[in-house]
Amino acid sequence: LCATYPAKLALPRRMSDSELRAVAGFRKRGRLPAMSWCGGVELNFASLWRCSQTTEGLMGQKCHEDQKMVELIRVGTGKGADRDLLVIDLRPWKAAWANKAGGGGFEGYPRCNLIFGGIDNIHAVRDAWRAMAAAVAAVSEGDVGTWFKDVANSNWYDYIGAILNSTLKVITEIAEHRCSVMVHCSDGWDRTAQTTSLSMLCLDVAYRTQAGFLRLVQKEWCSFGHRFRTRMALGDAPTGEYAPVFIQWLECVYQIIRQAPNEFEFTPDILLRLASEVFTNRFGTFLCDSEGERQQKVMPFAISLWSVLLRPEDAASWRNESYKPSVKFIFPTVCQANYVVWGDYWWRYHPRGQKLKASSRSQPAPLFGLASQTAPTLVPAPSPSNELGSSPDFPSPPASAAAAPAAAAAAEPSVGVAEATSSPAAADASRPTAGMGDLLSPEARETEPPQPKGRPPPKGLFAEDDDDDVFAKRT
Repeated sequence: LCATYPAKLALPRRMSDSELRAVAGFRKRGRLPAMSWCGGVELNFASLWRCSQTTEGLMGQKCHEDQKMVELIRVGTGKGADRDLLVIDLRPWKAAWANKAGGGGFEGYPRCNLIFGGIDNIHAVRDAWRAMAAAVAAVSEGDVGTWFKDVANSNWYDYIGAILNSTLKVITEIAEHRCSVMVHCSDGWDRTAQTTSLSMLCLDVAYRTQAGFLRLVQKEWCSFGHRFRTRMALGDAPTGEYAPVFIQWLECVYQIIRQAPNEFEFTPDILLRLASEVFTNRFGTFLCDSEGERQQKVMPFAISLWSVLLRPEDAASWRNESYKPSVKFIFPTVCQANYVVWGDYWWRYHPRGQKLKASSRSQPAPLFGLASQTAPTLVPAPSPSNELGSSPDFPSPPASAAAAPAAAAAAEPSVGVAEATSSPAAADASRPTAGMGDLLSPEARETEPPQPKGRPPPKGLFAEDDDDDVFAKRT
């Protein structure tokens, strides 16, 4: 059905196998809409879906099966059928139209509220990352320098702001309007992974635990086919498709942790660890470009990074001792005035970073920076009822990760918000159900269903680049 998707998918049951294959043939690289997360009854089972762009082109070729599937996502259980489905195309609108001219497209269906996220593509991310690195290298303690101007000219935090802004739209639609959301970019494995995983982190308290956060990375990034080998040039020379998209996402998580430090069982130390381990090739977790390729070629001969990070002695090194479990939605503040440069990452090889590290050892400081920083909006919500599954690659978390958050939530006041009447009670497409293996377990892997006779496989209409367009810079 799709070579870059996980072995198991949550799809509308009113779609037949032949219709699903038709939708896969209409979506770029076969990445049809698949459920990433689902709320409980209090949210009318509002859900989050991810996919790639359509392939209608300028001629507007339609696929009735695709339109039917989008309508089923909109209707859901029927309680939110009077509201249009929010479809967030994460690309800038100019890039989306340029892709449409090259055979791509976007949803112009009835009852769809299509908005563009304005998140630039991998070429812009790569250029911004290099510009930030140059800004750091240009800093000299003895000179006035042009630090603020260089950071602003890099556009790095402009792109982070665009990602957080799209994330906020997803959270608002699900938490306040109790309606489903569909998200995509071009291929659905870069900007889409960034937005869906950040949304789930803010909607579901289970992903704010130590084991839950690693499970989030495994599901939304590793299993759903982020191209780690290509984007990070793992074992290869960097190409035109090199882009530190995962590093950019880690800094987005850092900004949210800074805004609500006590809502997370983990500290920013794990973000820096992941930013380092993704390049080391010591574990099989980030190797290859898809789950299927990784399971066939790597994992039989490698170990999982998660099994190391969740060992009691390692988990203690990145556990937040100030963690106060609570079941709340987090509405991140998107204003750039509240952003803080991720110093542990950007300064780690600079003399300034060594000096700051030495001073932090001698003088205690607040855990996550200034206490006067603007806090995000936190809306109380019941805790998910499903517990995290276990697998050989995912050892049981430390006892503190399994603490019940509901009791602490009752004693913890919300930050500047009214009481909420909705909640993400529990159903997540990634969690195992009765009779099914864990999504992260190698034993649960299944082969793809064969293509039916008489229908040719989807043709590749696009180049290997993620979203090649006429506005992209080339290096």
